[in-house]
Amino acid sequence: MRISTSMMFDTGTQNMLQLQTNLYKLQNQMSTGRRILTPSDDPVAAAQAVVISQKQSINAQFIDNQGNAESQLAGMESTLRSASDLLGNVMVRAVEAGNETLDDKSRQAIAFDIRESFDALLGLANSSDGMGQHVFSGFRGDTEPFAISGSPGSRTTTYHGDDGRRQLQVESGRIMDVSESGSALFMRIPQGNGQFMASAGGANTGTGVLGASSTVSGYNDSTYQLTFTAPGVYDVYVNGAATPSLTGQIYTPGSDILMGPATQQIKINISGTPAVGDTFTAQPASNQDIFKTLDNLIKALESNVSSNDSTKAAFKNEMSLIRQNLNQGFDHLVTAQTSIGARRLELENLSLAGTDRDLQYQTDLKNLQELDYTRAISDMANQKMVLEAAQLSFQQVSQMSLFNYL
Repeated sequence: MRISTSMMFDTGTQNMLQLQTNLYKLQNQMSTGRRILTPSDDPVAAAQAVVISQKQSINAQFIDNQGNAESQLAGMESTLRSASDLLGNVMVRAVEAGNETLDDKSRQAIAFDIRESFDALLGLANSSDGMGQHVFSGFRGDTEPFAISGSPGSRTTTYHGDDGRRQLQVESGRIMDVSESGSALFMRIPQGNGQFMASAGGANTGTGVLGASSTVSGYNDSTYQLTFTAPGVYDVYVNGAATPSLTGQIYTPGSDILMGPATQQIKINISGTPAVGDTFTAQPASNQDIFKTLDNLIKALESNVSSNDSTKAAFKNEMSLIRQNLNQGFDHLVTAQTSIGARRLELENLSLAGTDRDLQYQTDLKNLQELDYTRAISDMANQKMVLEAAQLSFQQVSQMSLFNYL
């Protein structure tokens, strides 16, 4: 093969330019700290880095959502804790009001205190978060959820929100509720013991007082009415039937009264001396808002009950039912707090997992993209040596011409 002078010059120049390009690339890598400057440097690693970066961005969004969800749940839990503490104080005052040594004025003073609690609870139920959205109005965050109309003792609660629960996606397969509707928390609270409600007739004239009630072997949602037909004798009517299912039952003051079939039996307790014609009813528990319960308590405490024994018995029966309803409201709020606490614990675990995942993504990207400086310095020294050798050899070869010897 014939080697021309121009070929020698062109080849040498191209080789030195390639070596300079390699050296320039190493210099850029060392100045940026990145091994992959363009996808062509390592197509496979560059593609993997893009995928990992996308996963890292999605994970960062989930972590941000988790922090947002934690903030909203923490605020809601704090509000519900204040509400349950307030109800706990009302329950204590209700027990205090049941003390027979108190006169009407003392009970009215307690009623004044509970009026303040009523307003405080309404304020908590209508509270807003840091963004001005009402916490317990469902999806209608710009609408104040609760409105009260009527005078004390006959107030009506209206809910203007909806039953929606705001949600955030906190993980690829987990969408979490970050709010609770006010209707579920404050409106739909079962009365009585949660299954059935025992109450005394409003027209009772005796001194019969209801005590504890509970299920024995289940409850079939029947309505039982005890009607005293003679001193110490009562009949039992089921589901409003015209004729009693049991007649001539002997009443023993303070003893439990069993009603219903053996497999679905309930019991109530009555003490005192019911009058002929007095009635006591056990019926399926219906829902009642907590504001109505407080309003009923205020009304009961502001009434005059010290006039005779029958009004005292009626007051005791009313207070017994109110205390049961307060207990149901308190338990309802505590159950909601437990649910929120469980979600916050889940968020904590998800956040820890997300943080660990982010560290793994960072490590993977580092392994794919970051430069090994020790190897780069060695390669740069080698490339520099090769370039210098190429330049020196080109210098020698470029002088090998016949004209130099003529």
